[in-house]
Amino acid sequence: MTDALVERRRSARPNGRVLVASVVLILGLAIYAAAAVTLGEALPDHKAVEGLYIAVAGLIWVWPAVRLIRWASRRGA
Repeated sequence: MTDALVERRRSARPNGRVLVASVVLILGLAIYAAAAVTLGEALPDHKAVEGLYIAVAGLIWVWPAVRLIRWASRRGA
């Protein structure tokens, strides 16, 4: 095999961070979803409040998920 092919295969191999990030992401999203539903049920029965809550709760999980995925994809360190 050529050196370039060996390096490509080596760089394509997932590191241990991918496994950790996958487990944390799945468990974290499950806990977040349960908390969001519980909090959502406690909100006042008003369409504007519900709409705003759905928009915020539906997007707020993206920021920590992106950070976790970036951490998992880093090499070295």
